[in-house]
Amino acid sequence: MGEPISPPLLRLPLEIRLMIYEYLLFPSKIPSSSHATSVANLLPDFHTHHPNDMNDTSFALVIRTIDPFAGGNGPRSWKRRSTYHVRTASGPFLTTTTPTTYRVLLSPYTAHLRQTVPSLLCLNHQIHAEAAKVLYSNYTFSFHTSIEAGVPFFSDLTPIARGAVRRIALTKKGLPYTKEFDRLEWEALCTYLASNLSLSSLDLSVVAGRPGENGWDDVAPISKDAFVLMQRMKKEWGSSVGGADLSWVEQLFEVKGLREVSVRALVEHCPPPVSEAMAFWVAFSKSIDGGFGEWVRDVMSESAA
Repeated sequence: MGEPISPPLLRLPLEIRLMIYEYLLFPSKIPSSSHATSVANLLPDFHTHHPNDMNDTSFALVIRTIDPFAGGNGPRSWKRRSTYHVRTASGPFLTTTTPTTYRVLLSPYTAHLRQTVPSLLCLNHQIHAEAAKVLYSNYTFSFHTSIEAGVPFFSDLTPIARGAVRRIALTKKGLPYTKEFDRLEWEALCTYLASNLSLSSLDLSVVAGRPGENGWDDVAPISKDAFVLMQRMKKEWGSSVGGADLSWVEQLFEVKGLREVSVRALVEHCPPPVSEAMAFWVAFSKSIDGGFGEWVRDVMSESAA
């Protein structure tokens, strides 16, 4: 028996193949007129924002958790995707966990990937390796508040594709509304990112609370040096300021090797603070685009070191 015949694509020089991969996998310059991003079956969230990643012209692939009770979804339609459990209400006073999985939302500029990715990456191992590096190293994988989808999504990628991922975008829910399962999901994702990916870029959004009427007018922002001091107090003396729980930031700091770190606030209205913890959150919220962002960038960005 003779040797298997290579696909015609592999007979071209590597430089030409890379140009073809980019043409097929990069966002189109003209949006698809027949494409509309459906968000009907996504898991509802208290923090329902409309970030730019939903219909951006940039290199962004959006991952969201599917509502397990939405019609037309189930194990048969989930195919090879990993499943995970999310908290759902089983009555007015009860909650339970229900299995679900994730969706990748495509914009009008990336709609063509629905056909090109499976048809190109499945040709053979060499084409998969070459094309996967082009695809996964150039796009930002955006999870918004669907933090629980991060580990299953990255685990489902091939080692070559997972090793090529360089950019992610995450959103941290408002601190007063963070539950224990939110903390566990965040910690699990940070641990996975630190151990399994070689990231170079992080886009971090943090839900911020701004009270009505006077807003932040009478609120003193927290400086970068104050955040550094709070971290030191927590490490050396095990104490926190104002009931502040910044352990989620320390977990994020385990992700190394970043060259670009972006931090921004997603502002929503909140009631006037009536407790020390809420007062801290309001002050923290005012500081996200200032002292907090400076602190995070200084710690996580190699270019700032």
